[in-house]
Amino acid sequence: MHSGAVRRLAWVRRGGRGALLRGSDLALVYALVVAAVAVALHAAPDHLQVRFVQETSSNLVNLRRFPLRVLLLSALVVPDLAGLWILVPLVVALTAATRWLGRGPTLVALVFGHVGATLFVASLLLAGVTDGRLDPSVARAPDVGVSYALAGVCGMLAARVPRRWRWAYVLVPTLGLGAVLAAAPDFTAVGHLTALAIGLGLGAVAHRAATPAAGP
Repeated sequence: MHSGAVRRLAWVRRGGRGALLRGSDLALVYALVVAAVAVALHAAPDHLQVRFVQETSSNLVNLRRFPLRVLLLSALVVPDLAGLWILVPLVVALTAATRWLGRGPTLVALVFGHVGATLFVASLLLAGVTDGRLDPSVARAPDVGVSYALAGVCGMLAARVPRRWRWAYVLVPTLGLGAVLAAAPDFTAVGHLTALAIGLGLGAVAHRAATPAAGP
């Protein structure tokens, strides 16, 4: 093969790898931290696993005592190695969002999705316990994971989906979660719907901000 062609091929290969990894640093760091916590937790004795999940859970008891700590740590814990599959769509979504808006806005969407959904669900649980409609034991129920953050980022990315596919992109998960909620009422489904709605709102704002203003 001609030396010039070889150099061009090598350049394309390097560029392809660079394009693939562009904007993935935030996603990969987050995924690696979550995976490392999951592996360490899996290697720990059962009683320490239970204790760690309980102490990092964003349940009502922990939110009242250590709100900032559990809001942060609960988004870093996947208690079962089998649950690490969620890191694949998480990395894809975070990378796409970072390429579109940058690390800062993507981090905002991630945090707002997780924190906003967590606090909304907590307010519903607190109201239910106070009114006597829910068993007080829900105040200590474990609640950890990255799914609220993922739902928030995925909701924000709806603004980047081509218009002809956007309704399907939004309606499929919304109807799916709504069906789960109707079949077996679960506050987790409410949390995912809330995070998705937060992301949709952020996406609309970001899309408007990123769109150049029309001339006179």
